Order: sequence, then structure tokens, then C-alpha cells
Amino acid sequence: MSRLSAVSLSTAELEQLFDFVSDLICVLDASGCCRQVNLAFRQTLGYSTDDLYARPLTALVHPGDQASHQAEIDRLLADQSDGQSDGQLTGRYRTQPGDWRSLTWQISAINGTRAMADNAQASRMLYCVARDVTPDETEPNPVKSKADLFNTTLERQVEQSTEQIKTARYRHLDLLQAKRQADERIEQSQAELQLYANAVQNMQIGFQIWQLESADDAHSLRLIVTNPAASELIGVPVEDIVGKPILEAFPAFIDSEVPQIYADMVRSGQKHNLGEVSYEDERVEKGIFSVKAFPLPDRCVGIVFENITVRKQQEALRQEQQTQLRIIFEQAAVGMARLNSGGQWIQVNQRLCDLLGYSMPELLQTNAFELTHPDDVSIAQAHYQQLINGEKLHAGFEKRYLTKDGEVLWTQVTASPVCDQQGQLLYFITTIQGITQRKQANLALRSQKNDLLKANLLLTRTMAALEQRNQELDQFTYVTSHDLKAPLRAIANLATWIEEDLGDRLPPENKEQLDLLTNRVHRMEGLINGLLKYSRIGRTRQSHEAVSVDELLTDIVDSISPPKSFTVEVLPPMPELEARRVLLMQVFSNLISNAIKHHHQPGGRVQISAADLGDFYQFTVADDGPGIAPAYHHKIFAIFQTLKPRDDLESTGIGLSLVKKIVTAEGGEITLESAVGEGATFCFTWPKDPLTAVK
Repeated sequence: MSRLSAVSLSTAELEQLFDFVSDLICVLDASGCCRQVNLAFRQTLGYSTDDLYARPLTALVHPGDQASHQAEIDRLLADQSDGQSDGQLTGRYRTQPGDWRSLTWQISAINGTRAMADNAQASRMLYCVARDVTPDETEPNPVKSKADLFNTTLERQVEQSTEQIKTARYRHLDLLQAKRQADERIEQSQAELQLYANAVQNMQIGFQIWQLESADDAHSLRLIVTNPAASELIGVPVEDIVGKPILEAFPAFIDSEVPQIYADMVRSGQKHNLGEVSYEDERVEKGIFSVKAFPLPDRCVGIVFENITVRKQQEALRQEQQTQLRIIFEQAAVGMARLNSGGQWIQVNQRLCDLLGYSMPELLQTNAFELTHPDDVSIAQAHYQQLINGEKLHAGFEKRYLTKDGEVLWTQVTASPVCDQQGQLLYFITTIQGITQRKQANLALRSQKNDLLKANLLLTRTMAALEQRNQELDQFTYVTSHDLKAPLRAIANLATWIEEDLGDRLPPENKEQLDLLTNRVHRMEGLINGLLKYSRIGRTRQSHEAVSVDELLTDIVDSISPPKSFTVEVLPPMPELEARRVLLMQVFSNLISNAIKHHHQPGGRVQISAADLGDFYQFTVADDGPGIAPAYHHKIFAIFQTLKPRDDLESTGIGLSLVKKIVTAEGGEITLESAVGEGATFCFTWPKDPLTAVK
């Protein structure tokens, strides 16, 4: 029989006991209303159970006694201390017929139970036992002694009954307390079960219960319970697997030892940590699961698992990154180290050992500040202290180390702090790069810079002096050419006047001499003009402009106006470029004019072409003239040099030297390909970009 039925039986016996005793018994609830009365109470006051149930006890009290009764009842109900509180009352109570009875009450207050109260919470209850003390107003009994004896006996019986009532009351209270505790345990168990159910439903790890239907067949395991997290972790809806045998729910287990492990656990009753289990099938993506199993009653096995695929991938990635970092650390081309806040080396790479000249065990026994040049210790410590204080995230500075051999090593140091989650410094990551050669190079560069500044100053002064000399040379050239040309013009004019004055009287011999004199004068004037042009090349400033070579050659051929027996052919395409137009015109004019003037036949052909050489254009002027022997190829570019006597062919000998000087000044080159009887081909290059000429 359960404990609850036992409590119910004891209560029924207690009610029979209530009706057996002669004392008046009443149980009041927290509002002072009657909840239970015995037979003696009903008979003494003449009320029925229905008349008294839920009626305040004070409603029966004489108006003169109500205040004291209510105060005592309120006091006992208000006392919420643990255990029992007692009180005593005496007052007049109205009977059903309308007369009054004096009752003396012994009242005990205890905490009731939910089973006894109407509300959901435990209530304060009053257990009241009364004796009728109404005075007897009848005539004295002649046999008083016998009555007194009877009363004494009756009082003794009442006392015994009262004691029995108290004992029964205490027993009743114990039973009620036991019932209350049992109810609370049942409610607590139900709450715990609901709590566990909610936890299983809401927990983020998978939970399953498998039941082994046949003790000899591991494949008879059937899934009877699962939670939503399990479905999410494997990616299969709950309804597709609950109630299914293990190979139907998870077909890939057919070749796995997992079902057998579950079946063995049912037989052994031992827990089992399966560790990492890989699984995949047509519905479940390949994953890694951490699985733990434990036995349950009724041949069941509980399974909890997590999908740790992402975590394993992250661990693999982290391991790969750590390997990469270790390789980078060990094989870095610069020194790398970990050191604590005091400068003690924690980890160093081989490159740092090589820089400082120590073996790795030797270096780990030293301190970074101990190996620092004394003049740089305070600077280094200040930078590290700023990192510790959080004033900056990383530091970069130059400092000197002392190697094992005592040599000074200039280094570039970068340091970054590594802290834990609370922001506490763990260590520093430091890179150390030897820059001694760079420092020496910087010193050399500074020295060279100073030398360059001096040279630049000297060059500036030289350029200023050269500019002044050029101006003086221009002035001298202008004056010289003017002073030389004036007498030549006078001689030419005088010869003309003599020839005109003498007319036919001038002997042929003298006329020839005057003609020779005039030619010499014009030759001298040409030489002076050629010298003037030659001296100005590279000193006169001319702006660059867009030049269409095709249009330029058309203008040159028109200005030269070659004989009709000569053909000047321009092969397309001809480029457009930025150039000094006048200088390029002088080069083409001289080459084309020379080809016509030095031709050995009355008619001939001149061909002009262009080729793209990247930064330069190469122009070619070829003719079919008499050609030039290779022995004279260099001579023709010298000033005043001619291949024929000037009396045979009038020439100043300046044209090709002028061409070479212009081409060279613009950054190009000129060459000649020719042989006697094979014509001559002059090739010269011209920069596409004027800046190329400067370079």
C-alpha cells in the first residue's frame, strides 16, 4: 500500500476518535472559520455540521466576548513561526435553542497543508479543544458526595480523553505532515521530470534512445526517442528516423562496429565513450561526431553526440597555421624572437643566433637588454614600456646590439605585444633585422650627397660661366662674321664694278681672274655663314612642336626644287613626332641637297624611308650616286672636309659636319653605308620623346 493511502486511512480513524471523545473539538482555517467539528461540539451547542461548516467561530460568541476571542484567534493565526503556538479562551456561546453556554478553550496553531486548505498554498490552522464550564443552577443533590465522586471520576476520564485527543491530534499532524512531504516530493519529482524533458528538448547536443529488441541481434536496435538538436546535427527530419531500426535509420552502420557496441552495453551495463565517429550516407553529409553512450533500463541505450566537423576543420586549420608560423619563424630571413617583459629570450630562431654569433642554447641564457649597446638600452626599454602600458600597438626603432665577438651590430627592431583575454601581457614578438651595411651605406650616401652638393654648386657656377662664355662667343661670332663679311662684300662689289667699267675692254685672262675672285669671295662668305650655323648648334633654344615628317619633306623638296631629271621618293608611312622642326629640316635638307649636288649623272634618284626602333625613329636617305669609298666615311663628317677640290665642285665642307652635330645634340646617331659606284645611304636616328634626347 502506498504512503498516500496510509495517510487517508489514519485520517478516517482520527475522525471516529473525534466523535468518541466527550470534549468539544473544532478545527479552524486561516480565516477563523470552522472546517471540522466533533459530535460533542454539535450536541452541546445544538448545531448541525452544515450549520457550522465555513462559519466563523466568533459568530457564535456573545457580543461581550467577541473582541477578546477575535484578538486571540488573530494572534495565533498571525504567528508564522515554525512549530506549535498555544492559546486559551473562555467565553459564552449561543446554542441553537438560544441560550448561552460557557466554554473554556485550549487552542493550538500549526502550519496546515495544501490537502487541508482550499487555496494552493499551505495555511495556518487552529486546533481547538473546549470544556463546558456553564454553572449548574439546579437544586443541590442530597447525595452530593456520590455526585462529587462521579464528577471526580468523570474529570479523570475527561483528562484521559483529552490526553488521548492531544496524542491523536499530534498523530494527525504527523500524518498530515507526512502527506504534505509526500505530495511535495511527488510534485518535485514531476517538476524534475519536466525539467529533464525540457532540457533534453532544448539542449544543443544530440540525444537518442535506442532499444534492443533482440538480445542476440545488434541490428535489432530501434530508435524510440530523439531530440530536435539530433535532427539538426545530422540533417535528417525526426519523423524519418524515429521508430526505425538502426540500419534503416543509418544504413552506413552496416559495416560499423557501433551497433555491436550499443548491444554489448545493454548486456554489460557499462558506459562507453566512442570518441570520434565518422559517418555519411545519402542523406547525411560526411561529418565527424563525438559520441558517448550509457545504459538505460528496459534494454535501452542513451546516446549523446555533437557534430564536431567544423571544430575538427578549425583544429586542422589552426594546426596548419601553427605549422606555417613555425616554419616562417624558423626560416625567416630576419631574426625573430619571443621575449618576456624583462627582456629574457623565450624563443629565438637560427637567423637571430647567426646575427648575434651565439648558439641557440647560449642565446636563450642571455637577456636582450644585456646584449644591447649601453647607449641604446634606455631607448629600447622606453619603447617596450609604451607597449606594456598600451600606449601603442607596436613599436619600430633602430638600436645596436653587441655580438658575441664584441662587434657592434646595427639592427631595425619591431616589437608587438601578445596578451591574454584579460589584456595581461604574455610575451613580445620581435623581429630583428641587421642593417649595419645599410647604415654604412647611408653614411656613404650622406658623404656622396655632400659631394654632390659641392659638385652641383661647382656645376652651377660652371654653367653660369659657360652661359656667359656662350653669350660672349655669340657676340664674338656675330662681330667676326660681320667684320669678315663687310670686306668680302666690298671686294665682290669692287670686282663687279671693275668688270662693268671695263666691259669689252677687259681681257679674257683678267675676266677669268675676276670671276675666280668673285667665286672665292662667295665661298668665303659661305664658310662664314656655315661656321656661324655650326657654332650655334646646341646653344640656341628652340621649342619642340608636333612635326609631321611627311609634310616636312614635302616642304623641303619644294624649297630645294631639284632638277626634273632627279626623283625624290618618300616611302610611307612617315611618323609624326615631337621635335625641333628647324633642326630636323636642316638635317633632311643637307642630306637631300648633297645627294643631288654630288651626283655624277645629270639625273638620279633619292629615296627616303623611316623605321620604328622603339624609343627612336630611324630615317634613311639613299641615292644612286657615285658612292663613297669606305676610307673616307669618317672624313666626310669632319668640318671643312670635301672629297673633290672646291674649284671642281663648289662646297664649304660644313654641311655633313653640321648634320652630325645636330643629330648628336638631339640624342641620335648618324651612319653611312656606301662604296664606290654603289650610291650612298645615310641613316640617322631621332628620339620620339624629347626627354630621351636629354637622357
